[in-house]
Amino acid sequence: MKAYIFDGSPADDPTGKRIAGLLGTQLAAKGYDTGHIVLHDKDLAPCKGCFQCWLKTPGICMIDDDNRELSRKLIGGDLAIFLTPVDFGAYSPELKRMLDHIIANISPFFTTVNGETHHRKRYDRYPDLMIIGWLEEPDPEQEVMFNHLAWRNTINFHAPRRSWGILDRTADSAALAEEVGRLVLKLEKSANHAGEELPRIGATESMTHAPRKVLLLTGSPRMAKSSSASLGGYLLDRMAHAGIETETIHIYHAMHEDSKRQAMLDAIDSADLRILSFPLYIDSIPAPVLTLMRTIRERRSGTPAHGSFAAISNCGFIESAQNEHALTSCAVFARVAGYLWMGSIAIGGGEGLVKQKSLSEQGGPLIPYKKALDRVADAFIAGKPVPEQARQQLGKPFIPAWVYRFVGSRNWKKKARQNGILEKIDDQPYRRDAS
Repeated sequence: MKAYIFDGSPADDPTGKRIAGLLGTQLAAKGYDTGHIVLHDKDLAPCKGCFQCWLKTPGICMIDDDNRELSRKLIGGDLAIFLTPVDFGAYSPELKRMLDHIIANISPFFTTVNGETHHRKRYDRYPDLMIIGWLEEPDPEQEVMFNHLAWRNTINFHAPRRSWGILDRTADSAALAEEVGRLVLKLEKSANHAGEELPRIGATESMTHAPRKVLLLTGSPRMAKSSSASLGGYLLDRMAHAGIETETIHIYHAMHEDSKRQAMLDAIDSADLRILSFPLYIDSIPAPVLTLMRTIRERRSGTPAHGSFAAISNCGFIESAQNEHALTSCAVFARVAGYLWMGSIAIGGGEGLVKQKSLSEQGGPLIPYKKALDRVADAFIAGKPVPEQARQQLGKPFIPAWVYRFVGSRNWKKKARQNGILEKIDDQPYRRDAS
C-alpha cells in the first residue's frame, strides 16, 4: 500500500517534517510505503479558475507544473495525508496551492450528498484521507473551524475512510507519537460521521466614524471579469455616488510584482473599510488570498487596531451556506489583524446568478439581490455592518436546487460538445492502469 504525505508547512516551520517522521514509522508497521512531499519546494502556480481541466483537457490542469505529478500521486495512492499549520481556522497557503488544483480530479457534473450539491466522482476509487493541523497556541474556535473544513473536504474528495484533528506541536516525541497514533486508529475505524458546527462570529456594532476611503480587494483569478468583481463593484459604485473615495485592486495581479504588491499593502493600510470579494475554492479561500491575509497579519503584528473589514464569497454550488467556513475565516482574520469585523455576504451559484457582468446592467432574478446589496451599501456608508435581513436575502437560492443541478450539468455537456471533447469529459488520466 502507498501513502503520500503532502506537507503544507512554511519553509521556517519544522513541525510537518517532525509529524511526517512519526507517521512514516507508524504506517510502515501497517504495511504502507510512505512518501513525504514538501509542498513549499514545488513549482505550483495559482489555479486560474478557467475550468479547462474539465472542458479542454479533462482531468489534467492546463498549467504544466508540479500540480500534475501531485495529482497523479494523490489519485494513485491508497492514503493521502495533508499536513498544515492552521491559518484563520483554515489551511496554509502552501497546502492550499496544491488543493486548489484538485478540481481536475473530480467531475464537473453535479450530484447530491445528504441533500446538498457536490461534484460527481471522476475516478472509481479515491484514497483514504487524513488531515492533520497544528496551531501556534491553543485556540478552540480555530480548532472547531479546522475540523469542520477537514470534514467538508473529505466529502468533496470522495474519501472512503477519513480522519482529521489538531496536534499539539509543542508536545514531546512520545506524546506527539501517541496523538498521531490516535488519528491513524481513527482512520481505521472511520465512519461517515459529520464534522463540527462552525462558530458564529457576530459583526461589530458600528465603526467609530463613517468611512472616507473604501478599498475593494478582488480575490478571483478572472479579476475584472469575475463574479467577485461584479458583486464588490456594485457596492463600490453605490458608495462612490455617496462621495466616498473608492479603489479596486485585483489580488492576483498585484501579488506578482514587488512594486504592485507594495502599493496594494499601502492601499490596505490607508483604507477605512476593506471589502474582500472572492470565489470559493475547495470549501475555502483561494491560496493567493490566504497568502495576502497572512502577510497582512504579520505586517500588522504589534500595531494598534485600525479600520474595518468585510467579505463577500460566492460559490459554484447553489447553497450559499457552503461559503460559511471561508467567511468565518475572514472574521477570524479581521480579529487577529486588528480590524473591526463588518460582516459578510454569501452568494450561492455565483456565476449562474451574476454571469460575470456588471450588476447594474442586469435585471430579472437579480433585482431582489441588487436591492439587498443597496441596503448593504447604505449600511457601509453609515459605518454600520451588513444588515442581517440583507444577508439572508442574498443567501437565498435564485432557482430550486434540482433545477440548478440539472441546468448546470447540461451546460457542462454543451460546452464540452462545443470544444469537441464531450466523449472525453469523463477521462481518467491518472487512473492506476492508465498508460
